[in-house]
Amino acid sequence: MPKDYWNSIEEIKVPEHLDLDIIKGALYIHNADEKTTADDRIEFLAKKLGDHKMTYVMALLMLPYLMQVVERSEEYQKYFEEKKKRLN
Repeated sequence: MPKDYWNSIEEIKVPEHLDLDIIKGALYIHNADEKTTADDRIEFLAKKLGDHKMTYVMALLMLPYLMQVVERSEEYQKYFEEKKKRLN
């Protein structure tokens, strides 16, 4: 990425799943102090953003868990073992 990329005049194209509303929504839920507060925030955002965008919000919140599941998988571990062999 060029050093002046963020200062560029051209508009940065943002994919739908990285829309600012989606990222802010995920942070809003993530920073809830209690589960009941998080549940209230989920309900509020579902009404505000709609089902489609809310699916992306919830997917962002699930990403760390999904990454852990994948990293523990046999296929993932085999891939990295093969990669280490190729690099050495």
